[in-house]
Amino acid sequence: MIKVSVVVPIYNAEKYLEQCLDSIVNQTLKEIEIILINDGSVDGSEDICKKYLTDERVSYYYKENEGLAAARQDGMDKATGEYIGFVDSDDWLELDMYEKMYEAAKSNDSDVVFCNYIENDNSYRFSPIMPVGPYDREKILSDILPRSLAYIDKDGNNKVIRWSNCMRIYKNESLVKNNIRFDCRFRRSQDLQLTYEAMLVAQNFYYLGDKHLYHNRVVADSLSRGYTKNMWQLYVPLIERLYKATEDFKELDLMPQMHLRNFFFVTECINNEFKPLCPNSREKKIELVAEIVNDPLCERFYGQLPLERLNPVYKKYYELIHKKDVEKIVDCIVEYAKIIERKEQTKKKIKSQIMDFLTESKIVGTVYKKIRGIIL
Repeated sequence: MIKVSVVVPIYNAEKYLEQCLDSIVNQTLKEIEIILINDGSVDGSEDICKKYLTDERVSYYYKENEGLAAARQDGMDKATGEYIGFVDSDDWLELDMYEKMYEAAKSNDSDVVFCNYIENDNSYRFSPIMPVGPYDREKILSDILPRSLAYIDKDGNNKVIRWSNCMRIYKNESLVKNNIRFDCRFRRSQDLQLTYEAMLVAQNFYYLGDKHLYHNRVVADSLSRGYTKNMWQLYVPLIERLYKATEDFKELDLMPQMHLRNFFFVTECINNEFKPLCPNSREKKIELVAEIVNDPLCERFYGQLPLERLNPVYKKYYELIHKKDVEKIVDCIVEYAKIIERKEQTKKKIKSQIMDFLTESKIVGTVYKKIRGIIL
C-alpha cells in the first residue's frame, strides 16, 4: 500500500533539484510514490530527474509550461497514495518527515497534517503558531478556520496560519470526495485556495508544530525586491473564488476574515508597485494603483474591517483606499519607503561599526576571531 504520494512540480530547478530529490527518495517511510512533473523546464532538470528512475517508486512526466497550480494538479491526478504531499523543487526535507506526518495522520484519522519548517539552512526555525497536537471538528471550527485566511496580532499586524501545501499532507479520499482541486488559473498564492478549501471540510487535523521537518529555501531579495507584473489581475480570480467558498460555508461566519484577507491582498498589490525593481514611472504607478482601488472588489471590505485593531499604517491605507485618493497613496508610500531605507542604512552602519570593533580591536578582535573559529 502506498501511504504517501509525493508530488514534485519542477521548473528550471537544476541548481537545487538533486538535494531535493535525495531527501525524498531517502525518506524513512518507504511506502511512498514520487511523482515528478516537469513543467516545461529548459535547463538540465530533465536529465537529473531521469537519474532517479532506477527507483521503482519514482515516475516522471513532462508537460508544457502551465504554472505551479497546473503541475501540482497533474500530479494529484496521478496519485494513488492514502495521503498526498507536495515538495517544491528547490526545497528539501528531513529524512523522517513523511514517517512522522503519516504516524500523526493515523493517530486521529486526520484529513490534514501540518508540520513546522526551517527557513534556508537552519538559519531560522519557526516557532509553533498554535498548540501542538490533534484537532477534532469542533476545534477546527474554533481554533483553525478563524485564522486560515487572515487575522490581526496584538500589534495590529497581518498574521495568518501559513498556507503552504508543502508542509501538509492531505487525505486523498477527502480531496476526491469533496472535489477539492487546484484552480489552474492561479499564478499567485495557489496554496491558499487548496489549503482553505481542504480545511473547510476537514473532520480531523493534526499540527506537528514542535517538529521542524521541511526546509524552505528563500532568497531574501526575491521577496523584498522582486516586482510582479500585473499582480492585481493575478489575484482577482483567487479573491473571487475565496469569497464564493466563504459564502457557501454555513457552519461559521468567516466573512469578516475574508474581507480582511481581501484588504491585505490590496495593500500587497499596491506595495508591489513600489518595490526597488519596479520599472514603472510615477504616472504608471498612479494608473495601476487607481486600477486597484477602483475595482469593485475593493468596495467589498468598506466598513467591514476592525479598524481599531489595525496598526497605524494599515489604518492609513484603509482611509486612503476608501477615499480612492490615489496620489496621496503614492506620496505616502514613497515617503514611507524613504523612512524605511534610512532606518536600514542606520542599521547597516551600526552593524558595520560593531563588526569593525570586533575584528579590528586588538584584544576584543582576538577573542572574537577565536570564538568564530578563525585561525590567527
